[in-house]
Amino acid sequence: MGMVLGRIAEEMPTHTVIYHAPTFEVRRYAPSVLAECRFDGKWGSSGNEGSPFMQLAKYIGVFGEAENQAANKIAMTAPVLVTPERIAMTAPVLVSQDGGSRGDTMAFVLPASKYQSVADAPTPTNPNITLRQLPERTQAVQTFTWSFRADRAQQHLAMLLSDLEKDGKYKPKRNEQGEVDWQAAGYNPPFAIPFMKRNEVLVSVMEA
Repeated sequence: MGMVLGRIAEEMPTHTVIYHAPTFEVRRYAPSVLAECRFDGKWGSSGNEGSPFMQLAKYIGVFGEAENQAANKIAMTAPVLVTPERIAMTAPVLVSQDGGSRGDTMAFVLPASKYQSVADAPTPTNPNITLRQLPERTQAVQTFTWSFRADRAQQHLAMLLSDLEKDGKYKPKRNEQGEVDWQAAGYNPPFAIPFMKRNEVLVSVMEA
């Protein structure tokens, strides 16, 4: 019942809130290990949402024997992360259809209480899944409820970028093409009551 009401019982990434603003906060995250799977297409395109999730769920052993070389079950954590291709800082904010180096990916954050590095984590047997070390990072975060969809994440990304510019203390990190490093995070299963769901957009930032 708690999961239906939006209760989050899973381990979450270790972080410290270092700045509060009316519509967002800035967090400093400890290093994490990700298990990633690329979308067959784009996040939000018809028929693609289930595929990466199911493959990652099998890797940690949700549906039976874990699909990793050690056959070790791994505890589910929250949130599930989606990393779209990097996008240019334009208005309106849209996910680029080309020019990205990785494409859209979905990732499970492995429990930091057990896995501190990629070498600690069981090797996937599914070639579509890769392990990646996520370093310590500073991210501005805006939380929203209801559906965890690509279009809603992009709307909140646009609002977060606008709010960061107005606030002035932190600014998004950008590459030479002016592209922003961002992620969307979903904390609840699909059957949770929509207005009790917790979703987030996260943008890598530095002090202005």
